[in-house]
Amino acid sequence: MAEPKRFDLRPADPTDAPAIAAVNVAAGRIGWAPFLPRARLQSFDPSVARWEERLTAAGSRDAWLATEGDEVVGFVVTRPCRGDRTEGELTGLYTDPRVWGAGVGRSLMAKALDVLAASGCREAVLWTEERNRRPRALYARAGWRPDGATREREFLGTPIRELRYRIALAGGEAG
Repeated sequence: MAEPKRFDLRPADPTDAPAIAAVNVAAGRIGWAPFLPRARLQSFDPSVARWEERLTAAGSRDAWLATEGDEVVGFVVTRPCRGDRTEGELTGLYTDPRVWGAGVGRSLMAKALDVLAASGCREAVLWTEERNRRPRALYARAGWRPDGATREREFLGTPIRELRYRIALAGGEAG
């Protein structure tokens, strides 16, 4: 059996926007293929400028990268609880399909949950498309559970239905 590749985690910054956009495209085009039309997937091209803005606004502890050497192979973005809120959100978790199954997503998720807990959050939520089987299985293995909330929206010109998942963080209890 081949030895798993080694990767490191580090905070993201706006200069990482092109690499994040590339991972987002690679993961999205393959991961969403079972439920989004191919033509729509081929048009998916997130703006590097938008990622730069998002990373500038997020701050260094809200976005993390997984790297193999100098190459970005995954990322996670969170929205921490602020003010009176006790709930943080995992707003994006993507890994390059070449590293699927290597533990990169699990490591990024664990880092995100640690960051949310350290910011004072007692629980975390995330939204995912109901037909997005691979990530849903990852979330279930990590202890996330659907809480019954759903939302419908349009993505790439296609109607989608998302389920909200919830998990208690260290020292907290999910409601």
